[in-house]
Order: sequence, then structure tokens, then C-alpha cells
Amino acid sequence: MPAADAPSGFDAFFAREIAPWIAEKEIERRAVFRRTLRRAVPIVGAGFVAFAVSAQAIEGEDMRGFALFVSVAIMVAGAATFGSVLMWGRKFAEELSAKIFDHFGYAYSPHVPADFLAAFESCHLLPSYSRKSLEDHVRGEVRGVPFELAEAFLERKVRRDKRDEYDLVFRGLVARFRFPKRFSSRTVLRADRGMLNALGHAGVAGERVRLEDPRFEKLFEVFSGDQVEARYLLTPAFMERMVALAELTGAPLQAAFEGGELLLAIDGRRGYFAQPSPWRDLGRGDHIRAFVDDIQLIGDIAATLKLDAQTAV
Repeated sequence: MPAADAPSGFDAFFAREIAPWIAEKEIERRAVFRRTLRRAVPIVGAGFVAFAVSAQAIEGEDMRGFALFVSVAIMVAGAATFGSVLMWGRKFAEELSAKIFDHFGYAYSPHVPADFLAAFESCHLLPSYSRKSLEDHVRGEVRGVPFELAEAFLERKVRRDKRDEYDLVFRGLVARFRFPKRFSSRTVLRADRGMLNALGHAGVAGERVRLEDPRFEKLFEVFSGDQVEARYLLTPAFMERMVALAELTGAPLQAAFEGGELLLAIDGRRGYFAQPSPWRDLGRGDHIRAFVDDIQLIGDIAATLKLDAQTAV
């Protein structure tokens, strides 16, 4: 299905297939929650009673401390039984995602290939990080253009007050689209960060490419191993489209031409393809519309940049 036809086509699909399925799953969710509640409440209650009795009736400090520890452990064990609700919710989210993405003609997996970030890291499109979480691997064709993307959650370890903490450095989409022009050198578009550029561009290969579009130059700094090829790729029209894409996403955007593809890193500082909470009624429809809007972004990228092979870039 063409991306432009998605909203109207999706409404009919949702009413026909997704809504009845969600209604069945809501009955199942409530049953899972009730079963979990029946298991958890007696355990947590017993732990709470044991805690209260231990605090009042046991006189020995060591013995009372041990009893209190055991009481808390019992309450924690009871609360841990709610993990079954979370596991059910995760499975439901994966099934829902697969159904919706399949409607748009895209293949979905909750698991992302281990080396997916390698090209983005090689082009220095991502900040340095200490740990990562990748999810929602999607691939297919949009407007005839092959693409592949995933969500990335990256954190950097920092030392504060004699303890390790983690700062969020990237949360967004990493995507790769086939590019219709042939090229051999790497060209990187880094977000212009003013005085921080000198530090941010450390390690980026190639020379700085000066271009004539002031709006583009305000948003990006370009580095390439081939100045002529960089200008061949970054035509005035394509620079305008990159500016339009930055405005469309409303988020810091970096890109690279590498290996016949256009790589994009969109730091939206939010999760994409949001899923309903297993703690709430699944029939609430706001998350579905947000989900579809995020899928629309895939088509919007290809359309804004005119990446279809029949278009002169």
C-alpha cells in the first residue's frame, strides 16, 4: 500500500481486523491480571503482616533486622508476580506491531540485528555511549525505495557523587534508505552545534564542504572524501529537502551517504511506535493513531527527499 493511502485504508483495516482482535485480547488481559492479583495479594499481605509483627514483637536487634529483611523479601516476591502481566503485555505489543506493519507491507521484528548500528557508528552519526537498547526492526519498500530502520536508546555512563549513573544521549530512529544516485565516497551531514562542532566532529573523515544554501548551512556541516561528489549529491534541490525533513521531524537530524544508501539518525528523544500499557484498557485508541503517525513518517521521509528511483535528485 502506498504511504499516501495509509490513513483511509488503515481505518477500514482497523475496524475489520484489529478492533475485534483487541477486544478479545482485552478479555484475556483482564483474566491474566485477575489471576496475578489473586496470587500476589496473599503474598504481599503476608509479608506486610510479618513486617508489622517483626517490628513490634521481636526484641533482639539482630533477630528483628533479619525478620524485617525476610518480610520485605516476601513482599518483593509477591510484587514480582506482576511480571507475568508485563510478559503478556510484551507479547501482545509484538503481535499488534506485526499486524499493523504487515498491513503497510513492512516486515517487523522486535529483535534488531546485532550489527545494525555499525554503519551509523562508522559515519559518526551517533554520540559515544556505554550501553544501548535496540527494538522495533522494520524493513520493506516505501515508494519503491528499500529501507530498514530501528529504534535506538543510547546512554553514557557518568560518575556522580561516587556512583555510576547513566545519561540519555540518543533516543530515536536510525534508518537506512537506498539512494538513487551512485557514489563512491562517504559524505557525512552533521548537525551544526555551533561552538561544540570542534568536539562533535572529532574523528569524522573527510574535509569540510562549504555549500551555498544558508538555511542548510545553519542546520548541517558537511564532511566528505570527495568535494565534487558531495556537491553532486547535495544539489540545491536536495539541500532544500533536507531542511524540509529537519522541520518535519522537529528533532536533531544527522545523515550520511554510505554504501549506496542514505543513513539517517533522528534524535527525537522519545519512543516511536508506542504500544498500549498492559495495565490499562486496550480499547483506548489514542496509541493506535500515534502508532500510525509514526509509520507515516517512513513514507514522509521518502516523499520529502524524493528518494524514488524515477526522480532526479
